[in-house]
Amino acid sequence: MSIAIVGYAFKRVIRSWKLFVALMLGVILASSFFAGINISVDSIGVRSLNQQLSQIYVDMVVSSQFSKISSDNITRIVNLLSGVEEVESVEVISRTSSIPKVLSVKVRTRNGSSISFRPFVDAVVGVSENSYIYNQMVIESGSPSLGENETYIEIDSEIASRVDVGDNITLQIPIMVGFKRHIVKWNLTVAGFVSMDDRSFLMSLGRYGVPIFSPLATFGVRRFSHNILILDWNKTFSKLMDEVYSYSPTLTPIIVNVMLYLDRESLVNPWDTEGSKAQLDTVTAQVENILKVSFIDLKLSTLNYLSLVMDAYEVFSMYMTLQGVILALPVFFVAWYMGLTVSKISFHLRRREIGLLLTKGFTSGQLLRIFMIEAVFVGMMGAAAGLTLGAVLTPIFTMGQFTEAPIIQPDTIIIVTVFSIVIALLAVFKPAREASRMKAVETLREYLHVEEETHRKVWLWIALILGTYKIVMLLLGLDLASILSPEGGLVTPLIRGRGGGFLFNLLRQTAIFTDNILTYLGPILFFWSFTRISIGSSVRFQRALGRLTHRFIKDLSVLAEKNVQRNSARVASITFLLAIIVGYSVSAIGQIASQQDYTSRLIYASVGADINVIPSSIENLTQVIDAIKANITEVESVTVEYMGFSGESAFDIVKLTAINPKEWLSTAYYEPEWFNGGDPKQLLDSLSNDTIILENKFSQYISIGENISLTIGGETFNLKVIGFYGPEASTLDTLSPRQRMRAGQSLHSYINLSLYERVNETVSATPRILVKLKPDADGEEVAERIREIPSVEWVNSAAEQLRFRDENLLISGPLNVLKLGVFFAAIAASIGVTLVTLVTIQERRKEITLLMVRGFSIKQVILVLLTENLGILLISGILGVSVGYLIDRGNIVASNVASMLVTPRVIFPPEALLILTVIFSFIIAAAVLPVIVMVFLYSSKLVWRT
Repeated sequence: MSIAIVGYAFKRVIRSWKLFVALMLGVILASSFFAGINISVDSIGVRSLNQQLSQIYVDMVVSSQFSKISSDNITRIVNLLSGVEEVESVEVISRTSSIPKVLSVKVRTRNGSSISFRPFVDAVVGVSENSYIYNQMVIESGSPSLGENETYIEIDSEIASRVDVGDNITLQIPIMVGFKRHIVKWNLTVAGFVSMDDRSFLMSLGRYGVPIFSPLATFGVRRFSHNILILDWNKTFSKLMDEVYSYSPTLTPIIVNVMLYLDRESLVNPWDTEGSKAQLDTVTAQVENILKVSFIDLKLSTLNYLSLVMDAYEVFSMYMTLQGVILALPVFFVAWYMGLTVSKISFHLRRREIGLLLTKGFTSGQLLRIFMIEAVFVGMMGAAAGLTLGAVLTPIFTMGQFTEAPIIQPDTIIIVTVFSIVIALLAVFKPAREASRMKAVETLREYLHVEEETHRKVWLWIALILGTYKIVMLLLGLDLASILSPEGGLVTPLIRGRGGGFLFNLLRQTAIFTDNILTYLGPILFFWSFTRISIGSSVRFQRALGRLTHRFIKDLSVLAEKNVQRNSARVASITFLLAIIVGYSVSAIGQIASQQDYTSRLIYASVGADINVIPSSIENLTQVIDAIKANITEVESVTVEYMGFSGESAFDIVKLTAINPKEWLSTAYYEPEWFNGGDPKQLLDSLSNDTIILENKFSQYISIGENISLTIGGETFNLKVIGFYGPEASTLDTLSPRQRMRAGQSLHSYINLSLYERVNETVSATPRILVKLKPDADGEEVAERIREIPSVEWVNSAAEQLRFRDENLLISGPLNVLKLGVFFAAIAASIGVTLVTLVTIQERRKEITLLMVRGFSIKQVILVLLTENLGILLISGILGVSVGYLIDRGNIVASNVASMLVTPRVIFPPEALLILTVIFSFIIAAAVLPVIVMVFLYSSKLVWRT
C-alpha cells in the first residue's frame, strides 16, 4: 500500500503539475537563494583564502631571537627540516637587528664617519645563493657576484650616498657576555649596489607576510629611510656568526630565520578547514619536536604563517555563513508563507479529488501521507532547479567575484535538498492536515473562506509587542546592552556599590540575548502581527482603504471594500509578504550604500585629498611642488600640511598641523561636522598666527574664545581658541583603550603656517603635499606620473584605494552576498505576489463571471480588482520603507557610539534609489499584470462555460 501511495503521489505531481507549480516556484526560489548563498560563500571564501596566501611569502619560520647560535647549528637545522615530508624547500636569512642603547650595530665608512643602525629599518642581511632575495635583486653597479667579506648595498639606503664600489667599511657588532659589552669588528668591501622588489625588501627586514587589510598588500611598500647591507651567508655571514659565537655571548643582535616552504597543495584545502588546520598543526609539531630533540640548549621559536591564515579564513567563513543565514531569513520566511498561502487555495481546488479518494476508502492518515509525499517530490525537484539557478545566477549578481564556473560541493547539494524538502513540508503540512480531515460531503460544497479571529490569539499580540519594541529601539537609536551595562549604563547608579547580584546579571544577560535575536526577527514579527491585526481584523482599517480607493473608482470602491473584508486574511498575507520584502530591500540597499559611503569617506579622510605626496626630505618640498604644478595638467590645487610636531600645554601634549588656511580649504578633504564652533570656512579664515583650532578633547578644559598657552620648540605662545576639531570628549570616553589610542593618533590641532615658520628651525615636522584633481581626472594615472618625479618618496591616491577596496574580497565579498540577497528578495516578492494573485483570481473566476453577467465591463472588473491591490501596495510600501529605513538608522546610531572622526550615515545615492525603483516596479507589475491577464482570459467563452 505504501508503494502504491508513493506511486500515486508521484503521478499526481507529474500529471497535474499546474496544481503544484505555485508551490514548486516558491521552493525553487528559496532553494536557489539558499544554494546561491552557499555557493557564493564558498567561492568568495576560496578566493579570499588565495588572496591572503598570495601575501604570505614564507610558510613557516624557525627563529633564534638574540640568542647565541653557530653556523654548524644552522646547517644541521636546515638538513634536519629538509627531511620533513611536507617541507618542499628550506632557506636561511640571518640579519642584525639593533636594540637601542643596548646593542646598536654601527657601520664606519672610509672617511671615519659612522652610522648607527636603527631597529626595524636597518639591517645587515646574510642570504644564500639559492634564496629568493639573492635571485630577485638587480645589480645596478659593481661585481656580478659576492665574494668573501664583500657586501652589496641596497641602492636607496642612506649609506649608499656615502660610499663607492670598492670602498672598505667596518661593521661594529656589540654583544653582551654576562654583564660586559664587547664589540666585534668585521671589515667588508663594497662590491656593488642592488635594487630590490617589495617582497625582498620586506623579507630583508624580517617581514614574511603582509596582512590583507594592510595597504601594503596592494600599494606596494613605503620605504622609509633605511640601510640594508647584503652578505653571502656561506662565504661571509656564517663566519661572522661563528666569530660572535666564539665569545659565548648571552645576548647578540643577530637573528637567524630558517624559512620553510611547505607543500601548500596537499596541506591547504579550502573545503576542509578543520582538516587543513590539523595537518598544519601536525607539521608544526613535527618541526618543534625535531628541534627540541636535536637542540636542547637552543632557544628556538616556530611560527606557522599558514596556520594563521587558516584561522583567519575560518573566522571569515563563519562570518560569511552567519551573514548568509541572516540575509536568508526574510526570503525563507516569505517562501514558506507564500507556499502556505497557495497550498491552502490549491487543496480547496482539489476538494472533488479528495472526496473521490474518501469514497474509495482512503483514510485521513493515508490522504495526509499522500499530500506530504507530494511535498517531498516537489521539494526534491525544487532543490534540483534551485541548485542549477543558484549556480547560474550567483556569479552574475555578485559583481564579478567569480572568474571561473562556481563549484557546487556535495555538502551544498545535501543541505539544499534537505532544506527544500523541509520548506515544502512546512508549507504543505497545515493545509494538508485540514484537507485530509474533510468529510466526503464537505468536498461537494462550494468553498467559502472562513476568517480566523486572529486578534484573540495571544501569540499574535506577543509578536506585535516584541516587534514594536524593537522598532521603537531602532527609532530612538538605543542599544540595550549599553543601557544595561554595569559601567556607563543607565543602571549604573542603581547598582553601584552593590555588584548587581546574580539575579540582576541573569536577567540582564537574558534581556540582551533576546534583544540581539530581535535585531533580526523583530521586523518580521512586527510586519506579521501588524498586518494580521490591523488589516485582517480591523473594520476601521478596511473602511479607510475603501475611502482611499473611492477617489479612483467612485462607487465601485464599495465592492472593492467588501472584497477586502471577505478576504481580509489573504489581504493581510499579501501585505505581509510585500512589506517584509520592501523593508528588507530598503534595509539591504541602504546598508550597502551606507557602508560604501563610509569606507569612501574614510579613505578620503585618510588620504586628505584626491592624492597626497610625501617628499624624500623637507629640502626637496618646493622642487616637488613645482614639478607637480608644471607637469600635471589635471591638478586643480595644491597645498602643504606640516605634521608630526607638537606643543606643550598645562593640560596635555597638543599635536599640531600647520596649514595655509586658504589653500587648505580649496584642496583638502574635510566634512563640516569635523569642526565645532562655526562654519569651517569662517573658522579657517580666522586662523592666524595668534589663533588655534584645538582638538576637541580639550573642550572639557577650555572654551571657545579663551586663550591657551602652548610651548612650541622652546617658545611660548598665547593662542586664542576659535574652534574645536574632532569628536567630543564624551564620545572618546566611550571608546575602548585601543580605539582611544587610534583616535589620539589621528586627531590634531590646526595652526597657521605663519606661526610654524617662526619655530620651524627648532621643531621637526613632516610635510605632506595634498593634491586636488579636476573632476574628470584619472586619479590612478596621475598618481603614477607623480611617482616618476624625482625626490618623491611616497604617493597615496584615493582612487587607487577605492579600487583596491572593491578588489579586496574580505571587504567586498560580504557586500556582494548582500546584493545577492536583495536580488533574490525582489524575485521572491515578484513571484510570491504573482502566484498568490494568480491562484486568488483563479479561485474567484466565478465571481468575475458573475460581475460580467451583471453588466460590468472588463475595464470595471480590472479596476475593482486592482483597487483592492492598491491599498495593499500602499500599506506594504509605507510599512516596508519606514521599517527598512529605521533598521539602517538604528544600526548607524549604534555604530556611532564607537566612531571617531568619520562617522557612518544613512544614505541613498541615485544608484541605490534606481535599484529600489526597479525592485518596486517589479513588485507593482507582479500585482497588476496577473489581474489584467487573467480577467481577459476569463472573459473568453471557453472560460464562461467552466
